[in-house]
Amino acid sequence: MGRIVQFNAQNWELIINSSSIAGILSENTYIPIPPLESAIFLESSIIACYVTTNIPDGKNWRWGGYCEQRFQSGLTVGGNTDAASEPKSIYLDKITTLFFPKISAQYSLKFYFPKWFKSVSLQCWQYTGIDETDENILLVQEFANINFKLDQLTANNP
Repeated sequence: MGRIVQFNAQNWELIINSSSIAGILSENTYIPIPPLESAIFLESSIIACYVTTNIPDGKNWRWGGYCEQRFQSGLTVGGNTDAASEPKSIYLDKITTLFFPKISAQYSLKFYFPKWFKSVSLQCWQYTGIDETDENILLVQEFANINFKLDQLTANNP
């Protein structure tokens, strides 16, 4: 089953543009950057992220952290009603497109950054264009064909 989308600049909406720094206690001691949660609820299951940081000389970092989809499941366990999807990795200095499972509930995103980052910038976009599957398109076409044939039959037999 393929997925039909239209990736172009008009079909993306910027939802996060954020920068954070670690709490510096001394030259070699700092408090890691805490997770970042989106301030808005999303409906699209396609997200694009761009993470940057200052990479120290001699280091070759490629991983920018991970992101998870957070939603209300209706279950309460240990006083917590949030559920989370499987975490998805984000590349560093490269746009990473994340395809989450389609769910009917609105959801938020939670981003976790590597504990060794002393600063981070995150841009995140929500896809706003067409997002269909081959199966859905075939069903719509089949339904249209059936309606067309029914119209022909009823037109011929008044």
